[in-house]
Amino acid sequence: MKELRESGENYLEVILDISRECGEVRSIEIARRVGVSRASVSKALGVLREAGFVEPSYYGEVVLTAAGRARAQQVRARHDLLCSFLRDGLGVEAEIAAHDACRIEHVVSEELLSHISHWMEDKQHENS
Repeated sequence: MKELRESGENYLEVILDISRECGEVRSIEIARRVGVSRASVSKALGVLREAGFVEPSYYGEVVLTAAGRARAQQVRARHDLLCSFLRDGLGVEAEIAAHDACRIEHVVSEELLSHISHWMEDKQHENS
């Protein structure tokens, strides 16, 4: 998989979320959600396009490639697991858990994610 910085992964995650919620993704909506200018979004989309994660924009719509969708889903899954672990496993307040998960998801090892996942599964079985 191509290397992406944290900001690139965040853009992929936002694009995935918008596409799931609205179907069609426009740069103005990305800018609104990320809290940046449309020019910043345009620059980021250029980087993602060169890396093969988004298709060239026709008629203003932003579309993830298969590789982009897979990477975005991977980032979203890491985020969701970490958020659940922080909130449900450790009792961290939901907003703080979401914020911290967003930061951690970009640097956490696959080994730690695996251990967290198994721990969460064991905890669910104990509570069943």
